[in-house]
Amino acid sequence: MFSRGNRWRLTLRPSIRNRLALWYGGILGGVFLFLGALLYLRLSQSAHSDFDRSLRLTAEALARLSVEQSRFTHPLTADDFLQGTDDPEFFTNFFRFYTPQGDLEIRSRNHPKRTVPLSPDAFESALRQKTTFESFSYPGRDQIRVMTRPVVDQAKVIHVLQVGGSLKHVDEVLTRLRFILLLTLPTALLVALIGGWFLAHHALRPVDAMAQIARQITAGDLSRRVPIHRGEDELTQLAATFNTMFERLEESIQRIRQFSADASHELRTPLTILKGEAELALSEDYTNEEYKALIVSSLEEINRISRIVEDLFLLSKADLGKEKPEMKPVQLATLIKETLSQVTLLAAEKEIELLLDRNEEAVIAGDIDRLRELLLNVIENAIRYTPPKGRITLSLTRDGESAFIQVSDTGIGIAEEALPKIFDRFYRAENARAMHPKGSGLGLSICQSIVFAHQGEIDVKSLFNRGTTVTIRFPFLMD
Repeated sequence: MFSRGNRWRLTLRPSIRNRLALWYGGILGGVFLFLGALLYLRLSQSAHSDFDRSLRLTAEALARLSVEQSRFTHPLTADDFLQGTDDPEFFTNFFRFYTPQGDLEIRSRNHPKRTVPLSPDAFESALRQKTTFESFSYPGRDQIRVMTRPVVDQAKVIHVLQVGGSLKHVDEVLTRLRFILLLTLPTALLVALIGGWFLAHHALRPVDAMAQIARQITAGDLSRRVPIHRGEDELTQLAATFNTMFERLEESIQRIRQFSADASHELRTPLTILKGEAELALSEDYTNEEYKALIVSSLEEINRISRIVEDLFLLSKADLGKEKPEMKPVQLATLIKETLSQVTLLAAEKEIELLLDRNEEAVIAGDIDRLRELLLNVIENAIRYTPPKGRITLSLTRDGESAFIQVSDTGIGIAEEALPKIFDRFYRAENARAMHPKGSGLGLSICQSIVFAHQGEIDVKSLFNRGTTVTIRFPFLMD
C-alpha cells in the first residue's frame, strides 16, 4: 500500500502528453518573451536615438544661424531664429544661448517653465568644444532630454547652445508597446499551451492504440498485432518493433508448448513401461531369473529417463547462459583420435568402417569435455543411423582462421522437409524413429548448444537413403 504522500505524488505526476504540452508552451513562451524584450529594447534604443538626432539637427541649424547673425549690430532675439529656419524640429524643441561666461543670452518662447539646469560638466565640455547629452526627470512630469554644444566661429567659442525637448511622445510609444506586449505574451503563451496539448494528444494517439492492443494480448492469444499507421516516423518503427517482439513471443511460447508436449511424450513411454513391469512383477510369482530380467528392463528405462532429464538440464543451463565452458587450448587432431578409439568397438558391432581422411593440426580455445561430448554425439548418431557394412568418414581441415570437422556417413539420410527441424528438441524424423525407437531427439540440440558456446557453426546436409554430412566450424588459435 502507498502512503497518503505517495498517492498524491502518483496522482499529480504529469503524463507524457501534459509534459510535452508544458515543454512546448514553455519553450514557445520563452521565445516570445525573448523576442518581445528584444523588440522593446530595440524600439526604445531607436526612439531615443531618433530623438537625439532631432536635437542635433536643431542645434546645427541654430548654430549656423547664430554664426551668420553674429555679425549684425543689433541684439539677436528668438524671433530672428524663427524667421531664419524652416526646420519642423525647430518648433517642437526649446533652446537657449549662453555666453562663454555662462550668462543667458536668448531662450525660446516654448522653454519649459520648470528650471532645466545647465550643468557645470556640460558647460565645461562645451567650452572645450565637446557636445554633451543629458536627461532630467521631475516627479509627476515628463522627462527632459537636453543637448549642450558649443557654437564655434573662427576656432573660437562664441556661444554655448543648449537644445532640449520632452520625451513625452517617446514614453507614450514605449508605454503602448509595453501594454501590447503584456497583453499578447500571456495570450500567446496560453494559445501555445493549448496548441501543444492538442498536438501532443494527436501525436500520441497511435501510442494509445498500441497500449490498447497490447492490453488485449495475452499468453493465450498472441496473434493480435499493433496497427501500423502510414509514415516512416518513430511511432511506425515502435509499432513494427512491438509486432516483431510479439511474433518472437508467440514463437517462443509455441516452442515451449511443443517442448512440454514432446517432453511429456518422451517421458510417458518409459514411465508406462516401468509401471507395467512393476504391476507385472506384483501380479504373479516369478523365478529369480525372471525377476532379474524385469529389474534389468526397468533399469534400462530408468537410465533412459535419467539421460533425458540430464540432457534437458544441460539445455536449460545453456538457454539461461549458466553453462559457460572452461576455455583452454585444445588440440583437435588429438581429440579426434581419442574419440575414434572410443567408438571403434561400437562401429565394429555393425561392421561399419571408420575412416580418418585428413587430420590436420588445429588448436582452438574450448572445453575439452564438452568438445568430446560433441564429437561422440555426432559420431554415435552416424553409427546408429548407418546400416551394417556402411562407412563413416572423418576429416579435420584448416581454412583461413577456422578449423573444419566433417563427419560423413552412408546412412539412411534425412528427408529434405525434415532438415530445418533436426535441431528442434525432441524432434525425430520418421525413418529415425523406425530405426532407433528409443532415442530422445535431444542429441543434435545439445551439439548445437556446445558449438554455439564455442563461437562456432554447425551445418547438416543430407540425401534421403544416401547419407548425411555434418560440418562443424571453429575459430582456432593462431600458431
